Amino acid sequence: MAGPIAHRSVSQYGTFVRCGEAYRLEKVARAPQNQAAWFVQGTAYHEAVEKWEKSNRAYGPDVMAEWFEEAWDREYAAALAVEPDTARWLTGGVTKPANDIKRRRERGRDQVEAYFEYAIEAPERIWEPVEGMPAIELPFTVSFGEVVVKGYIDQVVIYPDGHLRVRDLKTGTKLPDTAFQLAVYDHAIEDMFGEKAGFGDYFMAKNNAPTEPWNLQDYDREKVTRWFRNMDRAVKLGIFLPSPGDACRTCTVRRYCDFNGVDRRQYPYEEITNG
Repeated sequence: MAGPIAHRSVSQYGTFVRCGEAYRLEKVARAPQNQAAWFVQGTAYHEAVEKWEKSNRAYGPDVMAEWFEEAWDREYAAALAVEPDTARWLTGGVTKPANDIKRRRERGRDQVEAYFEYAIEAPERIWEPVEGMPAIELPFTVSFGEVVVKGYIDQVVIYPDGHLRVRDLKTGTKLPDTAFQLAVYDHAIEDMFGEKAGFGDYFMAKNNAPTEPWNLQDYDREKVTRWFRNMDRAVKLGIFLPSPGDACRTCTVRRYCDFNGVDRRQYPYEEITNG
């Protein structure tokens, strides 16, 4: 058992509301987690984009692709050190892990090069709240009541008319169900810089474009504070409710979960009742 976590984050909150048992296994019991190529892809993509934007877009897509591959090699080696048997790695479907790893490396490189093509034509640019400090992978610490929340904002962009938009980069295929993550980022930049975007989007690498803007007005400070406070109280009280379902397939700690058993839906009723 590890010591208590001193702060909360958007990812912690997301894991907790998706499945309390997964949160307990990951954050409290610190169970070893399965590896997956999508983690390597996402980290390498974010790093390549960050380097390019922080260079003031001084390089071409070939250099971005090199940065991606350097980050991929490093993250892949780190993941192999944790789980050398790639056959045990998670995949998003029925694809064999070896094929998934190969495809995600190729797809990630293509996504980085595509980002370059999008960004040089797009009207928005990375916002600089302070000259020379682009708001990309921006660290933040914000208090919602007594709950301290820490994290990183992928991007804050500014449009020609001067309006801001908080943005999160996604290399996966599934669009988030809510704008909660973006709303937390919006409150954070208001605390840090006195600016509030009020809108945000997810840049979906699979489409090489941002989503339509999400209106963040429904996520007022009082509401977000109440949600984080309730999550924080539940964790401190040891209340972790399992939520088995489709998400179990890609859960990184499923091998330690009480619900990780035979999926009885695939067997006839007679076989189940007869043991």
